[in-house]
Amino acid sequence: MQVTTWTNQPIWALQASREILKAAILDRRLGETLKEILSIITALPQLELSEMAAIYIRDAVQDRQRLLHHNTADQLDLPIDLPPGARMPECIADRDDLIPYWIPISMPGDPDFGIGVFFSRSEKPISLEGLSALRLLVQEIGPVIQQRNGCTSSLLDLVELSTDEIYIFEHQRFTISRTNATASVRTGYSPEALAGMTPASLKVGISELDYRAKLMPLVAGGAQSVTFDAIQRRRNGTVYPVKVHVWRIRGPSSDLFAEVAIAKADQRKAFGLLEQVFDAIPGGIGVFDNRSRLLMANRRLYDLMNIPPELFPPGSTFEDILRYNASRGEWGDGDPEAMVRERVEQAALGLPYSFERERKSGKVLAVRSEPLSNGGYVLSYTDITLRKRAEKELIRNRDELEKTVRHRTAEIAAQAAALEEALQQEKNINAMQRQFVAMTSHEFRTPLAIIDGAAQRIQRKKGEMEAAFLAEKTQQVRSAVARMVELMESFLSAGRIDTGKIELSLVDCSLHKLIEQAIKRQKLSSQHHRFDADYQTLPPVIRCDALAISQVLTNLLSNAVKYAPRAPDITIRGWEEDGFVFLSVKDEGVGIDAEDVPKLFQPYFRARTSTGIAGTGIGLSLVKQIVTLHDGDIFVESERGKGTCFTLVLPVQGPAAKDTAETAPEVSAA
Repeated sequence: MQVTTWTNQPIWALQASREILKAAILDRRLGETLKEILSIITALPQLELSEMAAIYIRDAVQDRQRLLHHNTADQLDLPIDLPPGARMPECIADRDDLIPYWIPISMPGDPDFGIGVFFSRSEKPISLEGLSALRLLVQEIGPVIQQRNGCTSSLLDLVELSTDEIYIFEHQRFTISRTNATASVRTGYSPEALAGMTPASLKVGISELDYRAKLMPLVAGGAQSVTFDAIQRRRNGTVYPVKVHVWRIRGPSSDLFAEVAIAKADQRKAFGLLEQVFDAIPGGIGVFDNRSRLLMANRRLYDLMNIPPELFPPGSTFEDILRYNASRGEWGDGDPEAMVRERVEQAALGLPYSFERERKSGKVLAVRSEPLSNGGYVLSYTDITLRKRAEKELIRNRDELEKTVRHRTAEIAAQAAALEEALQQEKNINAMQRQFVAMTSHEFRTPLAIIDGAAQRIQRKKGEMEAAFLAEKTQQVRSAVARMVELMESFLSAGRIDTGKIELSLVDCSLHKLIEQAIKRQKLSSQHHRFDADYQTLPPVIRCDALAISQVLTNLLSNAVKYAPRAPDITIRGWEEDGFVFLSVKDEGVGIDAEDVPKLFQPYFRARTSTGIAGTGIGLSLVKQIVTLHDGDIFVESERGKGTCFTLVLPVQGPAAKDTAETAPEVSAA
């Protein structure tokens, strides 16, 4: 069987254990600490526990488990005591909607220290891993209670351990029902002998009647306690002075009185011991009465507040101390008297408060005020500078970690985007290769068949060829070869652009000359088309990649000729506006359907009106990409059966990233 230890627990349980440790080291009341610890455990999503939880601690005297603390248990009437051997109270056993978990709390040498009670908010039982973690987390509660001096003893235990004489007696007959060991030792009477006596019978010069008269304010309910001096008589007849304090303890059926007799010699000794303990406390402690006068303070208080003890001995007012600090600028800018008045009024309210203050020296103090029952209050100062520095360091490390995570996340996202782009480019190349193979079997076959047919005719004629016949066949061969070259250039250019390997070679060139050369090339392949060109208002030169723009013009004119086989007129117009050149190419051919126009510049797309006309679907996509690289644009207007008009727009000064000027090369018309 695997031993349940922290080494084999899940990470969420370890994190919860650290949160419990943080809650336990804070300087606050035990009830607040236990409330947060139970909230940490019940909030774990892996356990699926209800917010209801309770802690029972064993009462060694009465051999019972007593309720010490609960969270939101008002939803369930939990018992105050659990008798020995009790595993589940009837109020819980009768509930069908609750699945309780009773987790023992053990301590070294005390396996029955207490019980933690939790309730599932799910019908599904907690997993074995979750139950193992819950048991270990609950074990963290025992040391917290023990270190905080929680209710590990009953009231009777405290009575028995007290160094003062304590007598519990009835409120009617005043007969002592219980005493502690100190009373027996001091008076010399056995506990059995004291149990039948009255407190008055132990005192010199005070009769039963006098004693009752002194306690009348308690009997009438006009006071919470009675204090007076008396002389206590021992069994052997010796006496000693005591300070007597009597309280009335109200019970469910009858009331009791409790007398505490403090020997004055012991009182002085105890006060000296109290002063020693006071000075040994690591924090600064000051006790003030209901008029805000200093009754007692330890040396650490003067050190932390940085005030001289000789200026503010016991009897000094809290207002004087505040004014001294304000005059030194401890509270920053502002009216010192107003700041003093505000703090004095806050102290006079008699309410608990706490805050943190950073002094000019950089030291951070936690200040806390707790009211006393007599109207006074206890003021405590704790140096939390190291803790605050550690918190700032934790925050800084967290911010640096988050920054590093964001940086790495951005790097990974960039790498993923680069991989995605590379994958897309590879897909485009593969698609283009497949298209090339398909075109080879279709588009290239036609010009090759023309070349082969012309060669066969020439071969059959041999020496009998006429000049007109030879010129006709030669023209057919040249047209077929030009078509193949055009196809090859389209595929190669599209491949270079898709893979990002094309770079523009910008020069100052004559757009007039590029248009004239493109028209000449089209006239060689189409004898019956007429070109009506008017581009005289274009600027003498523009900055562009001459070969790329020449390819654009050739493609537009070639499409105009190809898709207007029975309409010979091609119109070309060019002009300049606001630093841009505009060039339109218009035909009167088959046109394009309206729904096909938006897709026209997509790679490999062919309009429905192009059926039966040779083409690859690459040309216009290539045109669009070249124009975009030049920071230009291209528009199309078309209607089925009424022709098409393409309008090219290019910046005169070239694209935004301009190269140094070069002399325009001569662009061949071939």
